[in-house]
Amino acid sequence: MNKSRALRIALYAGLIFFAGAITGALVAPMVGRHFMRLPDSHQLSRLMLAHLRSGLDLTAEQEEKIKPLVEKSCAEMEAIHHQTMQRVVERLNETSEKISAFLTAEQKVKLKKMEAQHRLHLRHFHHPGGPPGPPPP
Repeated sequence: MNKSRALRIALYAGLIFFAGAITGALVAPMVGRHFMRLPDSHQLSRLMLAHLRSGLDLTAEQEEKIKPLVEKSCAEMEAIHHQTMQRVVERLNETSEKISAFLTAEQKVKLKKMEAQHRLHLRHFHHPGGPPGPPPP
């Protein structure tokens, strides 16, 4: 194999790798938002029931009795999740206020901008349609 042919092969391989990296960087966030988000309580209860039904060979009567328990539990877990997230947001806000006491006016503006970007990212990533309930402060 001559030198120019080896160089062309290396160049093509590099271009293919570069194109794959660009495609991955553009597609991965969209795929991640779709497949990595938490299911809501209705989706979770359906998944749990299907898992129990297939794993335990439930009868229709058993499933009828178990379904309300699973639905209630999933709704409670969703409420716990939202309460926990609210507590996390409150803790972050408290910490930010404490940090602000040590910052210059210019740094405070930058901190506010960083926080706004972070909130936007979280809202977009975790809840594509916006978070349930009131938006974080």
